[in-house]
Amino acid sequence: MSAARDATGVAPDDLQRLRRRYARNIPVYYLFYAVSGFLIWMPVWVIYLQEFRGMSLTQIATIESIFWITVVLAEVPTGAVADRWGRRVSLAMGGAFLCFGSVVFAFSSTYVILLTAYIVIAVSMTLYSGAGHALIYDTLRQIGRTREYEKHIGRSEAFAFGSMLIATLLGGPLVALIGYSATILLGGAAMGVAGAVALFLREPPRSEAEFSTQPSSRNGVAEVQPRKGVFGNMLGGVLVVWRSKLLLWYILLATLLSGVIMASSDFLLQPFVVHHGVDPASGVDSGFAYSGMLISPVAGMVVGSLLAAWLASRFGERRSLVIPLCAAALILLAPTLWDSLWVVGAIGLLAAVRGMTRPIATGYINRRIPSDQRATVLSMFELSAALVLAIILPQVGTVADSVGFQASFGLLLVILLGAGGIFALVWRLLHGREQARLAIRLHAMTKPQATATNGASGGSSAGDASATRSR
Repeated sequence: MSAARDATGVAPDDLQRLRRRYARNIPVYYLFYAVSGFLIWMPVWVIYLQEFRGMSLTQIATIESIFWITVVLAEVPTGAVADRWGRRVSLAMGGAFLCFGSVVFAFSSTYVILLTAYIVIAVSMTLYSGAGHALIYDTLRQIGRTREYEKHIGRSEAFAFGSMLIATLLGGPLVALIGYSATILLGGAAMGVAGAVALFLREPPRSEAEFSTQPSSRNGVAEVQPRKGVFGNMLGGVLVVWRSKLLLWYILLATLLSGVIMASSDFLLQPFVVHHGVDPASGVDSGFAYSGMLISPVAGMVVGSLLAAWLASRFGERRSLVIPLCAAALILLAPTLWDSLWVVGAIGLLAAVRGMTRPIATGYINRRIPSDQRATVLSMFELSAALVLAIILPQVGTVADSVGFQASFGLLLVILLGAGGIFALVWRLLHGREQARLAIRLHAMTKPQATATNGASGGSSAGDASATRSR
């Protein structure tokens, strides 16, 4: 504790109180994510637009593309807002916007109203993304437990997906009992509650100057001078990623993997199940059967989120994202080769890969960015994922309408193998170079200490050899 006093200038008792104050953010964030996961309209939104609004998959994919383009445009500005005025504020605003957007979506009788709902929901998602992960990482940094990041993010997402599992079980039967609009309104109400829960979070420091750690450059963190204002934060976040090609290629790899899986499990799965004769609107029994079919991917995301920390610690940074990439490619072979409801299980495995990807990827990114631009850079991660979906969804929807679902899954497999393989190769090369530079820097820092030690012991050749082996 004396070391803590020397480093921070804070008395030991005050330091313990400070850590307890911020440690409460972790259970509150679990609750926030659990409530946020109750998206009861998620299991039915595609077929709601198909059956209730009379849209084809091509039309739905087009409006989805507009949705994700809106996310692309709003991600970095809302991330800069979180860095400038607080991640807690951003999360609360996201809950309020998502509640309002859900209400508009439930009563969207015209294309213009539907598009308005999509834009509001897109902005709400950008207020969520980046802000929560940044808040938790800086909370853990404040209490000296950053190595637990993947564990806590994995658990929080498991809570969210567990809540989504309950919503999925209820979604199909509720559509049969009370209709699409009322079901969507229930999800909107949950988002309003989530925004209220976010207000109970405590804002940790958001600037490198407020932390008492060693200079970030010693740990491979990209250094950018802090800038004032929202636009300054935006520019700083962009520069962090642009100057670190390692982060740029890693973000491309992680978001391509997530995007391909989301297109499979969130977009194609619902119409695929209805195509095979299981329609929740045809009766309560069918509603339960439909919900049962959609449990698989949600359960997969729960399991994947919980396994993320183990995978990252077991296989290390160099392999912890490449393994999910290879696994996803193998699993996608099933829906590509077989047109059967049994492939819903394979999509559940794909969703497990997706559940692993976000905690692993954001942990890797967080360890390489300064706190001043943390939410902004993490928003760029979400921006990349939105861009991937905006590009591939129109193609996937058109192929599903004109050729069939197997061809759509096959297209996703080709995209994953082609672009994902290139991104993985380039990133692994850059990661290897980063590790080599860090090893050289560590060697240079420890060499004078070793020399001084050897001099004090008489400079024997045996001592030199021992020091060399230990390095």
